[in-house]
Parts: sequence; C-alpha cells; structure tokens
Amino acid sequence: MADLKASQNTSISQIKSVLDIMQRASDGYLYIFDLTDDVYLIPERLKERFAFDDVRIENCSKAIQKVIYPSDYKNLVEDIARCASGEQDIHDMEYRWVDRENRVIWISCRGTIVVDADGHRLLVGKISEIGKKAKADNVTGLRREVRFRLNAEEILRDRPESIRYCMRIGIDNFKEINEKDGTEAGDMVLFELSKCIMDTVPEEVDVYRLVADEFMIMDAFSETDVNPEVIYNIIKVKVEQKVKQKDYSRFYTISAGVLDKNFVGMKSEDIMMLSEFALNEAKRNGRNQMVTFNQDDYDIYLEHLNIRKELRMDISNNFRGFQIYYQPIVDAESFQIIGAEALLRWNSQKFGNISPVIMIPIMEESGLIIPVGRYVLWEAAKMCRKWRETVPNFHINVNLSYVQVHKSDLMSDVQQCMKEVGISPDSIVLELTESGCIETDNRTRELFKRLKENQVNLAIDDFGTGYSNMRYLKEIEAKTVKLDRSFVLQALNNEYDYKLICHLIDMIHCLGSTVCMEGIEYEHELEKMKKAGPDMIQGYLFGKPCPAEEFENTHLNRKALA
Repeated sequence: MADLKASQNTSISQIKSVLDIMQRASDGYLYIFDLTDDVYLIPERLKERFAFDDVRIENCSKAIQKVIYPSDYKNLVEDIARCASGEQDIHDMEYRWVDRENRVIWISCRGTIVVDADGHRLLVGKISEIGKKAKADNVTGLRREVRFRLNAEEILRDRPESIRYCMRIGIDNFKEINEKDGTEAGDMVLFELSKCIMDTVPEEVDVYRLVADEFMIMDAFSETDVNPEVIYNIIKVKVEQKVKQKDYSRFYTISAGVLDKNFVGMKSEDIMMLSEFALNEAKRNGRNQMVTFNQDDYDIYLEHLNIRKELRMDISNNFRGFQIYYQPIVDAESFQIIGAEALLRWNSQKFGNISPVIMIPIMEESGLIIPVGRYVLWEAAKMCRKWRETVPNFHINVNLSYVQVHKSDLMSDVQQCMKEVGISPDSIVLELTESGCIETDNRTRELFKRLKENQVNLAIDDFGTGYSNMRYLKEIEAKTVKLDRSFVLQALNNEYDYKLICHLIDMIHCLGSTVCMEGIEYEHELEKMKKAGPDMIQGYLFGKPCPAEEFENTHLNRKALA
C-alpha cells in the first residue's frame, strides 16, 4: 500500500514538475485537481490573484466556494462530478470567479483526465482570464461581444425559437462623463449600470457588455414571461435611484433598442445590426426611452442610406442632377418683383425626383449639406448678378442649414462667393429657419455679428412654426422676418389670430425689420393679409418655384398684378 501511495505521489510530483516548467511560458494558470482526494494544486500567481489560502488546497469542493461566483457554483460542481465519476474525461467551462478586490472575473477552465497507477483521476489543465482576450470585461464582470456572438450563433443555429427578445442598452451621455470626470468615473457608471441590469433580469438571462457604453440582454431560456418594456423600466428606475443617491453629481440616462421578432434564420450579425438601429432610434427620438424594432422604419432607413450614397456620387460628379428653382418675392404695395428665393431640387438617376423634405435631413445628418450649400450659394449669386441687369436691387434669398451655421466656415464662404462672382452684399439674403431652432451660442453670435459688419442681410424663415421667440430678432438682428403660411392661414380663419399677426407685424417694424408674408395663394387671401401691413409677399399667387430660365422668361420685366 505504501508502494502504491509512493507511486501516486511520484506521478503527481512528475506532472507538477512539468507544469511548473510550462507555467513560466504561459499567460494562464496551470493546475492539477486530484478528484479522488479532492486536492487542488495551483501556481503561486493564481493564489495571489484570487482568495486561495495556499497553493495546495485540501477539501477543494468547499474551498472553491470562497472564489467562485455564487450562481455559477452549482454548474461547476455538477461538471466536476461527471469528471470524477468517469462519465466524462474533459472539463471545459466558462464561469466567474471573484478576485481579491471583489471584482468579478470571467475565466475559461479547461482540463483533461489523467488516471494514475492507483486509479486516481487527476484533472490536469489551464485556467485563462477571458477578459484578457476581450471575451469578458473586468470592469463590469460581464462577458464581451465576442462571447455574445459565439453564444448567439449557437442558439440561432440550434433553437432560435427559444429567444424571447434581445435588448441593447446604451448610456445616453457616456462620452460627457468620461470627458468631464475621467475614465475611472466612466468605469464606475458602467459597473453601476451592469449591476442594475443583473439585479433586474432573471438569473438565466444572459447579459453582455458590448462596445464602449452598450450592453446586450438576450433572453433565450427564462421561464418568466416578462415584457421587455417592464425590464427596461425597472432598470431605468434603478439607474435614476443610483443617480439620486449621489445627489446628481454624475447624471446619466439610458436608452434601449429591443428585438422581439421571429429570430429564425437570423445570424448574430443581424441581431447586432438591428438592435443598434433600434437603440439609435431611441436616441434620435429624444433619449431616455425604449424603442422596439420596426421593420417599416428600418426599410425607410435603408432607403435613406441608399439615397445618401447616390447623393454623394452626384455631388462628387459635379453636382449631377441638382438644380436651383426660384420663387418670386414681390413688393407688397406695387406687386413688382424685387427678389426670389433659391430652392434646391434633385433629380436622381436611380430614384427620380426626391422631395427636399426627405433629401435635406439626409444631407444634414451626413454633412453633405455643407458642399451642397456652397453650390446653392454660388449658383444663386450668379443668377442674381445676371438678373440685376434687368431689375436693379434684385436680391436672392438662400436657405441656411443649422449644420452650415455650426460646422462650416460660413463667413469665409460668403466672402469668397461675393468676391469670385462679383456681387455686392445686398444681393444675398441668408435665411435661417426658426423651426430649426438655431441656438445662438457665442460662436454663432460672433458669426451673425461678422455677417452684419460685412452688410450681409439675414432673414428668419418660417416664423410662427417653431419657438416664435422674439429673442431671435434681437440676437440675430434679422433684416427680414418671413411669416409661415400656417401662421397666415390661422389669421385668415380667425379674427383673434388676424389681430395678433397685425400686432406682430407692427412689433417687427418697431424693431427695424421688414416682413415677408409667405404662402399667399388666392386673391382673397392677398386682399385681407395686405391690410396687415407686410413689406413683401411670396406665394403661388405670384408664382411657383421654377428653373432659372423659366423664372427669367415668366417673371422678369413682367407687369405684376395690380
């Protein structure tokens, strides 16, 4: 019996010697687990990293409880029991340990059974921290995107019908937290949110940390039929409580995108792509909310992506398919043509005529509005120079996007345009859309100041559709205020609104600005609204938008309505 024991000890000793040598060249932790005697032999590095008392651990099944994440203990014990009984000869699991700083660490534990001369079953293998390979995250204790994709592919292949929903959660202002308070503060927010999520979802629901500030919840096995909106709202309340507990010193909110469709035939990449769309929809719609994926919305989104691609191609191809239409602006007393508004049109070879209502937002979101805006400015300036030969003091109004105001060197563009085309500053009026709510920060105020100093006139377009704030008149110092047709229609149909628009026009005049009334389409509208005292009128009654040649032939040198 002593000889057999010596033989066993020699066997373990020999294996340990080999492992000690291999350990020096390994980034993981090599181990021997004597399943028969329940003895665990580990390297010194593993003892230093996790709360083991020694490198030789007796009664391992009990000692491991100090290290393993509680909810993973049962699965581990069951798998080890199968190895000990001879039911299986391979141990291959991913589960969580807790390090000496009480952080949750995902590990991959793999081993193979070796049977010594005495029949003792020895599990010999290696432990690796998955987080070091981006399969798990040591900040939150959650598995990463790599592991989500692997798990999702397996479930989508074998039992896609079991997936109830996937929820992608993102922090709305995470970048601001990192920039203002530092990355440690950002890590703390990530940890807090991960805890809020884990404390909310059932234990059998998988949670992963994706890129940066985003998390994925995949419910594929839970027995509780809980609506994902309920889950989101509970997490949201927990986050609000966390923020409140810290006296709002670090404020953040969360948005979520949910997939609850049929997952049959899908790939993990589809889940990533569609959930990202739904999450972005939640953020585009105002943040701090949940949006469920909608196929119709996604189809429109894809169509807009294709339109954006065509826009880029046509812009790079010398603005192919783009054309400027012009709508006349007349004097309110004489009805003589005094100007025009330049309006962009685009006829795509692939999509045909695309409405500006669709085209402009796509260009604003992509930044394409900046080169297109320059194109419109130059084309309008050229036509104005030509038409001034027929109508002295003729001016053309050019619409500005908030993107141009905030993200381009507009002042430089205007100065360069006037110099190259050879026009005076009073030839161009730049229109700012009030409904676009252009915020007048210091940079914007400086831009408006420089435009004024260079005698470039500004107009507030669509007044009455947005905030209707007189502050715009003061801060922008607009020469002209254009009253939107919807505002005019209210005045036509209601005496109170008519008196209101009359007083508004008087107020604008008192501030030294002129008024252009938009949307006059019929004679009776003109007759009534003219009495309100506008300076200029624009509407279908005097002409619809048309190409430059048609505008020239139809409107210039023409006697307007008396």
